Amino acid sequence: MSTQERVFSLMARPVPLRTLAIRKLLRTWPTGSYRSRLYLGAVNRPHYGWCLYHAAEEAKALGYKAITVLEFGVAGGNGLICLCEHKRAIEKEMGVEVRVVGFDTGKGLPPSSDPRDLLYCWPPGSYEMDRPALEARIAGRAELVIGDVAQTVIGWEPAAHAPIGAIMFDLDFYSSTMAAFGILSQANTLPRIWCYFDDIRGYPENAYTDGIGEREAIRQFNLAPERKQLRDHLSPAYTFKAVPPEAWHEDIYLYHRLNHPNYNTCLTKEEKSQLRLAN
Repeated sequence: MSTQERVFSLMARPVPLRTLAIRKLLRTWPTGSYRSRLYLGAVNRPHYGWCLYHAAEEAKALGYKAITVLEFGVAGGNGLICLCEHKRAIEKEMGVEVRVVGFDTGKGLPPSSDPRDLLYCWPPGSYEMDRPALEARIAGRAELVIGDVAQTVIGWEPAAHAPIGAIMFDLDFYSSTMAAFGILSQANTLPRIWCYFDDIRGYPENAYTDGIGEREAIRQFNLAPERKQLRDHLSPAYTFKAVPPEAWHEDIYLYHRLNHPNYNTCLTKEEKSQLRLAN
């Protein structure tokens, strides 16, 4: 996108320019609570922050002291570092430990011949990682799991005290995303997992539709016979009533595991809500 196109796009956004200016100021000089800045969209990658914050909120309501957050498709590592920034703010404000884990081949996109992998967009080897440089940046804040995701998710488990609460999917390929969904069979998860999908919206050259890429992976996941047995599903999140509309809201999904032992535990105050008859 050219500079001119970016300027025109900015001017045409439904979000007022004054709101964008306030966001810029608060990102540069953070003021107020993390939650208030998140709801204003005044944080880096608010879609990451939204998933992490609400996963931590769910965990805290259920009595967990920690959660695990995953990013599938680390590439250069900017997203993982951003997760670490959100982790620090959420731990400080909510008192819930956030463990950040990134899954990646370390060598870029893997070879593929599956047309659903959108090979017309990304040739194999794209988004290779500078592993030593990234590991130096995330030392003590996050960990990497390197290898073919179809293999690395097998047998990997989060720490016993930190169930999976949020997942960022940025694997580009249909096949890799389907493989990553294997992590959802882990027993140690929250009843509901906040998910972000990076590649379900795009530019004309991406030609995204149902039937390919991440959208097809989500569809196939929900159609799999084991869904009836596990009583789980992935669905768009309709959770943005209290915030201004943003394009990235379409990228947020929720994984529900209806047979989770804590699924029916009420997350709100114990008192019953009432709507009294007005005078």
